[in-house]
Formats: sequence, C-alpha cells, structure tokens
Amino acid sequence: MADRKIMNRSALAGVAVPGALGAQTGDPGVRIHEVTDFAAMSIIARRGRVTDVAAVLSRHAGIPVVDASKRAGNGTLSVTGTAPGQWLALCRGSDAAALLDTLRNDLNGLAAATDQGDGRVVLEITGSRARDALAKGISIDLDAIAFKVGDAAQTSTSYIGLQIALIDEAPTFEIISARSTAESLWSWLVASAAEYGIAVA
Repeated sequence: MADRKIMNRSALAGVAVPGALGAQTGDPGVRIHEVTDFAAMSIIARRGRVTDVAAVLSRHAGIPVVDASKRAGNGTLSVTGTAPGQWLALCRGSDAAALLDTLRNDLNGLAAATDQGDGRVVLEITGSRARDALAKGISIDLDAIAFKVGDAAQTSTSYIGLQIALIDEAPTFEIISARSTAESLWSWLVASAAEYGIAVA
C-alpha cells in the first residue's frame, strides 16, 4: 500500500495569491493577509467556573480577559469572547499547538476545550478603506467611534457566519470564519474592496 502523507494546506491555497487586485490608482486602500500558522481552541467554562476560567485566560494572555464580546491578546495568543462563558483562543506561530496544550492543561476541570484550528480561516484586513469595504456587507457599526480596539462581534456577511475584532488603530480587523466557507468569504471580500485597490500579502 502506498504511504500517504497528510500535509497542512491553507484554507485559501491557490485563491489568496499575493499581488494586486481591483483598482490600480495608487496606494491600495485595503490590504488582506491570510494567517496560516496558527492553532485555535474553543473554551466553554463549566457551571460556576467562569471567573476561574477568565483568570487562567488572563494569565496566559498577559492582559485581562473578560466574559464579554471582547478580544484580548499579547501578539502570540489572543482570546475572544464568543458567548457568555465561552471564548475562542487563537495562538500564532510555530509553537502554537504546544502553547494551546499548556493552556488546555491549566483549564483542566474548569472548562471544556476543543481544537478548532483545522476548521477555521483567519484573515487580517487593514488599510485606509478597510472599514468602508467591510461595512458593505457586515451589519454592525464599524465606525471608529462605535467599534474600538478590543471590540469583537459574532455576525455574518453574504450568509457567511464570522467573528470580527479590531486589533489596532491602523485599523486592522481580524476575521475568523469556518474553513468550509473560506472561498465564499474571499469572493465577497475581494468584490467589496475592489474599488479601493487591494494588496494581497
């Protein structure tokens, strides 16, 4: 029997090709980067242990993690509230899986933790027209006054469920969605951002 090897493949392999798309009228207004080197884990606190779980997550993230729709991160590990008593932990880099294993061990007895990395696509969208492009299909207020750094929301666009958070003032948005809808999400994003010019990293 032939020896089969399983290889990691990004959700948008062959689709999110580095280069320029859309209008070519100067500096691109939208920059898109697919994060490919990551591991993710959903966390659901056991009854009565929400405060304890938040404390463990805060220790690992290096900043306070709350039981709310907020994103807290330290560059390597980010934790985003997805529902009451529930979070999604996302770790980037070559040691991502090992770091999440350590977190899982510290949550033993406090929460249910389930690997999610293989089922997600993670995109970063930034640029001077990023808000304008995303606002075309995401039905929450992304204005700088209403959606601030650390804010997060569970929402949808073009019938695609997603999690969106604002990472920094650039602005840089982080979008996490199901891997199964990655190409549909990409098509919507490119169509929405085309008039502003797109740089794919």
